[in-house]
Amino acid sequence: MRRKDFLLFFLLPFIGLVLIFFVFSSFNRAYVKNKVETLVEEQLKATAELLKTDFLRLLEHGYSPDELLRTYSDEENIYYLALLDEDRKILGWSSRFDGYLPLSIREVERRDSWIITSPAGKIFNLITSFTTTTAQKEAYFLYLGYSLASMEDMIAHSRRNFFLMFGLVCGVGILFFIGLYQFQTRFMRKEKELGEQKQEKERYREISAFTSGMAHEIKNPLNSLALMCDLMHKKVPPELQQETALGKREIQKIARLVEQFSASLKPVKLNRENLAWSELAESVRASLRKQFEMDLERIDFVADETVAVYADKDLFSQVLYNLVKNALEACLDLGVVVWAENRKRGIRILVQDQGAGLTKEAAGKVFEPFFTTKPQGMGIGLYLARKIVEAHGGSLILQNSSDTGTVFLIDLPGEKYA
Repeated sequence: MRRKDFLLFFLLPFIGLVLIFFVFSSFNRAYVKNKVETLVEEQLKATAELLKTDFLRLLEHGYSPDELLRTYSDEENIYYLALLDEDRKILGWSSRFDGYLPLSIREVERRDSWIITSPAGKIFNLITSFTTTTAQKEAYFLYLGYSLASMEDMIAHSRRNFFLMFGLVCGVGILFFIGLYQFQTRFMRKEKELGEQKQEKERYREISAFTSGMAHEIKNPLNSLALMCDLMHKKVPPELQQETALGKREIQKIARLVEQFSASLKPVKLNRENLAWSELAESVRASLRKQFEMDLERIDFVADETVAVYADKDLFSQVLYNLVKNALEACLDLGVVVWAENRKRGIRILVQDQGAGLTKEAAGKVFEPFFTTKPQGMGIGLYLARKIVEAHGGSLILQNSSDTGTVFLIDLPGEKYA
């Protein structure tokens, strides 16, 4: 799945679900709020009926309006209370609004209950009539202002819970989406790598089928040419012996290149043994000393005495030889450090030079066969080195390359063998 398709397939449905959740929850909260307000209104009307009953009884026993109001002035949720006559004139009242009674005759004439917003919150207003049972049949109105603070607290708590839940859902969804996106990205990268590896294998299978026979056929003429050069060297005049010797060296160089090429095509067969680091270091030094005339003091092998490698001595020495040889050629007269240490899960080896580093393009192709930055060479060394390391169950990577030098990193598994 392409990245764009992935975003459309997962991101848009996720955004849609979040919007649906938000809209549904908003409607649900509005519905709950209306239901709660209806229940509170019904409850307050029932409370008003109880108050009317008490007022009626006390009035019939001769209590004055002010005495009635003082009886209920300490009720926590009653913000104001008033007793009106049949003409809606105030007979007595009490209020927590510093002596202010928010009584609107217009509202009274239009409806019997309403809600106002005050500095103390929402107040439910109710006005209801009642008549005494005495002979005079006096009519009164009870005006009640009841605080809805508890309901507002509950609604605010519900709103906070909604936004908390909404944020939690969005957060979890985003984390899930990021994880899924990273998983899909890694999967696509791995799929691409596997595709490239498959193409590479197909490519080298075809190359191997064609070149393995060619390499074999080339060796026989080269051997004949080498023998011919030996014979000519013995019979030509002394002034021509230098040319015949040069010809033999060139033939040997071609033979060595053909041998390297053949080795890169063959499967790696290992003959493992326990190797001390000092043994490997000496093997690499010997190969360099035999092949080149160079100052081996420039190479610094650094490792603890306990470092040991379970590997094929000849093949793994070839890996280190190729890396050190390249490092020496890259840093001219500067030094090369080969550093090894035991790690929790294996052995780690670094080969570091102080050269000018590789270009970005070269760094990306450094392990490809037949790629080289040198005027001479086939570009087989690093490809073969990685092939040998991977045959040992390890990995060889270019860890860093800059104008201060290049570092190659080898990680080998840490199995211990008797």
